[in-house]
Amino acid sequence: MTPRIAEIDPITLEILWSRLISILDEADTTLLRTSYSAIVGEAHDYAVALLDAEGNSLAEANATMPAFVGMLSRTARSFLQVYPPSNLEPGDVIISNDPWICAGHLPDITLITPIYHRGRMVALAGCAAHLSDVGGRGTSEGRDIFEEGLRIPPLKLYVAGQPNHDLFAIIQNNSRSPEDVVGDIRAQMLANAVTARRLSELLDEYGLEDVADLSAAIQSQTEAAMRRQIDRLPAGVYRASLDLDGFEDHPLRVEVAITIGGGEITVDYTGTSPQVDYAINCPINLTYSETVFPFRASLLPNLPSAEGSMRPIKVIAPPGTIVSPAFPAPVRSRVVVVHNLHAAIYRALQPLVPDYLRPPAIQAHSGCIWGVWWWGPRPTPGTKGPTDVPENWVAMYIFNGGKGATGAADGQHCLSFPQNCSNIPVEYLESRTPMLFECKELITDSGGAGRYRGGTGQRVRIRSLSDKPYSFVPISTDRIRFAPIGLLGGRPGRAGRLALNDTQELSSRTMTMIQPGDTITMETPGGGGVYDPHQRDPEAVRQDVRMGLVSAQAAVEVYGADADRVDNSGAPELTQVPSGAMP
Repeated sequence: MTPRIAEIDPITLEILWSRLISILDEADTTLLRTSYSAIVGEAHDYAVALLDAEGNSLAEANATMPAFVGMLSRTARSFLQVYPPSNLEPGDVIISNDPWICAGHLPDITLITPIYHRGRMVALAGCAAHLSDVGGRGTSEGRDIFEEGLRIPPLKLYVAGQPNHDLFAIIQNNSRSPEDVVGDIRAQMLANAVTARRLSELLDEYGLEDVADLSAAIQSQTEAAMRRQIDRLPAGVYRASLDLDGFEDHPLRVEVAITIGGGEITVDYTGTSPQVDYAINCPINLTYSETVFPFRASLLPNLPSAEGSMRPIKVIAPPGTIVSPAFPAPVRSRVVVVHNLHAAIYRALQPLVPDYLRPPAIQAHSGCIWGVWWWGPRPTPGTKGPTDVPENWVAMYIFNGGKGATGAADGQHCLSFPQNCSNIPVEYLESRTPMLFECKELITDSGGAGRYRGGTGQRVRIRSLSDKPYSFVPISTDRIRFAPIGLLGGRPGRAGRLALNDTQELSSRTMTMIQPGDTITMETPGGGGVYDPHQRDPEAVRQDVRMGLVSAQAAVEVYGADADRVDNSGAPELTQVPSGAMP
């Protein structure tokens, strides 16, 4: 008789769950090593997950972006409404990038592969990845989704193992970088195939017919664990608001009310700004994921992600707002809204520290992950720069501002939060595009002051080596108008900046044509600090000065350091920001 998971002891259950995670880590590595573009292969902007036959998340790869937690399960259930199991067969692969079904904007393409074992569909392999280009304007200026590129409804990319050549042709002909896009899609397929093969091997090894009982056990245990943690918190309603840069001179606001009680948390965004006619709205799927993340990180940081742990967390995002826009709202740069939600949530949770939430569980605000996009024609042969630039080159650069401090530690410098994207190496872009990086440096005094200091931002200056103009598009630059907030008496971080040739301030939302020899200077925000700066350890302040992270002037004026004991004579030559720029 085939054993039931319910009859297996907790140790075996833990082993099985760990095996699932290891399977996804292998799939993650497969995607990473076979991808074509920098945004996937270098920045790691993707998610890999295993779901049961009903679309419930069983496990995610360890490197999956926290911002995507729970997102693939919502997507899979939408796919199953279009293609129920009776309409699927081995070898099928379903694809879509619909922002209201998938990850919130068109470049994020999701593939779901049904997994069959002994002739029966037992699970789903899911993978979402940000691809380099799917057409469209690529800026925040789009007025509806139709300006933003190719939108693919849930369709079969492969049917019974055979490619849908017509669909591949449509995708290729709607991209500025078709080779990279199709290469990354095939890498996603390989990742799902690895998940399917390894899961089938695991089921054979343990003599199991499917994962239904395993899923039920994982969901019930993770849900119970989350409810226990919530029950430890005092019941009540906790509110906060946060100002966002918005679009040009139209700032926006996020309002959040967090209701805790009865083993559940409800996060209500009623009062948040209405959706706008610019491409910074965020569809509900990603709003949900970004909302769940702070609670997963604060209450159960060491528990692997699964559907059950998210069930006690409800999200109310009123339709027609920037966190739940109605179709066909433009959404291309939705990160500049959604990446600020965790800051509003942590601000609301401040009263729970330290009596109910341990200090490490509170996170000051860091700047939104910064991403910029270039494209243009190949330079004339003989022009200074790499010789193998494609005929129509496309490049995306992901880099990061300072991470906000926690209530127990300084924020890291230039670290992605909460996306877990890596910085794309300078060498990668210089070898493939007509651009020269003239500097990449930390900015002194950019981290918000506090007992725990925010991480510093960075300055990146790039010069065009091309003899032809090209397009420069900031797609997720933010916290330029409103600096990242501090918490519990900590100071804000320094705001970001964009400039052309160091003199002309650039818009963070519109496209700029870069002429030959022009430079673009990009300064990412610093993270916020936590607690009063005068509480900082004097030796830590002196070390900050020696490292060039804090100026001697700020050490005295902001941290209250003894001027006679502050010495920055040995500090590295980091950029010194005038004290007037200090928040």
